[in-house]
Amino acid sequence: MAAADHDEPLVLGVDGGGSRCAAVLARPLPGGRLDILGRGVGGTANPRVAGHETARASILAAVHAAFADAGLEVRPLAAACFGLAGVGLAADRDAVLAWATHVPVADRMLVVADGMLPFADAAAEPWGVVVIAGTGSLALARPRTAVLTTETDSDRCGGWGPILGDEGSGYAIAVQALKAAMRAADGRGPDTILREALVRRFAADRAADLVARLHAPGVGRREIADAAREVLAAAEVGDPVAVAIVTTAAADLAAHVRSATLRRLLVEGLTATGHEPGSVTVVTDPAAAAARFAAVRLQEAASA
Repeated sequence: MAAADHDEPLVLGVDGGGSRCAAVLARPLPGGRLDILGRGVGGTANPRVAGHETARASILAAVHAAFADAGLEVRPLAAACFGLAGVGLAADRDAVLAWATHVPVADRMLVVADGMLPFADAAAEPWGVVVIAGTGSLALARPRTAVLTTETDSDRCGGWGPILGDEGSGYAIAVQALKAAMRAADGRGPDTILREALVRRFAADRAADLVARLHAPGVGRREIADAAREVLAAAEVGDPVAVAIVTTAAADLAAHVRSATLRRLLVEGLTATGHEPGSVTVVTDPAAAAARFAAVRLQEAASA
């Protein structure tokens, strides 16, 4: 990895969700490739849930860490893309864009919903259906004829937060498991290994103590959503309650996909009965995908 010149145009990608955010600093290469120079991480970056001030602090922490990892001083870049949860509304995107422009983060800024990032992944086509199931949940779909540009258009289903939606998300799975554990403790529901597993996870002595533990300082959506790991582990060994929760979550996510897909008949590989896609791409580096969007924005500006 060659060191970057101070005047060399660099791009930045940020992937921010309800649990954490990641930043990638890169040099754009021909053919849509990236030479990644540095990476950084920060805390929750969902402005709708955590608030804009907290999200901004998390983003800046990740960006500064990426510069440090690259051995570079922090400076405005040629282009940057923030892919964030909680910016489904134009007002939220505009608020983030105004702040990032004022800082300034880059000469050319783009703010998109985090679900758009997988469309820019190097291993994927810029069309199809994207399903996100982390702290929250969301499905986005783009037509087969779509090309990768920063003026992206997609159909959306879900992503409405823990009160109005997020079915099938880690948070929804964990909440259902916690409720099941309490029903088991009360004797009004079937026994489940989730009860003891969740008591241990939240360092409680008994199920009744979970009330205090879940409302303790430092325990929020992120920590609760992470308890979904206990549900998946319990389902793997056949716990009936855990299996039922995971099965329901999978059905909820499938409904997201069906809704987003059937609106515009986007993925030809979906079958009539199972709605199974012809191919599945797991996007493991959405922050790098955000950097590719930034590189596209830079290329568009150069050719304008």
